[in-house]
Amino acid sequence: MIEETAPPPRGARSDEVTDALAMDGSRTEMTYVTRMTGDLAEGQTRLLEPEKAPETRPSLPRNGSASTLVVVLLLLGGLLLWLRFGGAGMLLSRAPAAQKKPVAAPEAWNISAADQTNDPRQLLDQIAAMPDRAAALVRLLRHCLLAAAGETDTRLARADTERTAFRRLPQGWRAGAALRDILTRAELAHYGGRPVIESDFAATLDLGRSILLRDARHA
Repeated sequence: MIEETAPPPRGARSDEVTDALAMDGSRTEMTYVTRMTGDLAEGQTRLLEPEKAPETRPSLPRNGSASTLVVVLLLLGGLLLWLRFGGAGMLLSRAPAAQKKPVAAPEAWNISAADQTNDPRQLLDQIAAMPDRAAALVRLLRHCLLAAAGETDTRLARADTERTAFRRLPQGWRAGAALRDILTRAELAHYGGRPVIESDFAATLDLGRSILLRDARHA
């Protein structure tokens, strides 16, 4: 049994060795016995507890960075709400479709911008009621040419004739064949002096109706 102990002897570099071992994670203990009885195995014993592995914890954002992120998100959310519902809501709203302006008619056609904005159905009724069928076909032709120019974004010159205006339209336009028939019939009646038969006039009016009414739906 150990009855008396004393500090172990230390050399000149003992402190240096101890510090080095401590930095390395090693633990060293030494008991210097000065007096004992019996066997050393019967002396004081102390079980060393095993070292516990360091606990690993998930890294959390620092308080400063987390609070900054929350503030930024709140500011962005408030800005979006203000842009959507506040005074600047027009920035996120859909712009209204721009209304097309009527195409300027050549001077010789005697068609005003106000006449172009009339209801196409009312215009067709007026043309159908005209006693001069040749003049009625010319009026129908000119309005159909203006409707086609507006639909295809074609600009007409001030001195254009009906045939010149027709040539300006892009090839392959949806009602190109119908407009060509109206042009031919109007020229034969107005410039060629051919009499207009009522059945031909009604058929030509139907061709003009297919152009003017569809153009009105898509304006």
